[in-house]
Amino acid sequence: MRTLVGLLATLGLLAAFAMPTLAASVTPTPINDGNPTCGDFNAAWTELKVEPPGNGVFTDGTLTVTITNFVNSSSGTPGSFDWSSNIGVDAVFVKAGNDKHNLYTYNPESTGDTGLGPQSGTGNGMSHISFCYDAGGTTATPTPTPTPTPTATPGGGVAGGNPTPTPAPTLPNTAANTLTSGASLGLSLLLIASLGALVSVRLARRQS
Repeated sequence: MRTLVGLLATLGLLAAFAMPTLAASVTPTPINDGNPTCGDFNAAWTELKVEPPGNGVFTDGTLTVTITNFVNSSSGTPGSFDWSSNIGVDAVFVKAGNDKHNLYTYNPESTGDTGLGPQSGTGNGMSHISFCYDAGGTTATPTPTPTPTPTATPGGGVAGGNPTPTPAPTLPNTAANTLTSGASLGLSLLLIASLGALVSVRLARRQS
């Protein structure tokens, strides 16, 4: 049993050492003096400065950056971090102490990278991180305004247009036939009454 546990532990250590270390997608440019800003590298760049650096979400209202897996430098061993953003970033400047800075430049712009950090050596603790972006290239594409679709009205017209005239109701054929039959019956009764009166008058004259 102990032999099996020891074997599993050894395999775990080998797997850990065999895992590749994530690195930035671009090769950094070493900067070894001063405290430059994004505007010093390119006058058209705007800077989002994260100070002190660490994990979290940072924004200036236009650019929003999320930093994850942040580990600061220790005993000359450079730290590292990952980042992602809502719009394209032109460069990331990792500021160390008095020197050992790194500038990561992206062409085309990038919206994320992994494994960024300063140079190796004593005094390379990260003091701040600057994200450089071109504010002129962040204009959002306007969304077209949809054209309203006309809706049919109960009268058959279209909302906002001329109403469709409603035709006058027509008398059903059954009603017309009923009226015609009633008139004929009345006329027949009137004729019968007139004939009866005429016959009565003639009979009365003969008897007299």
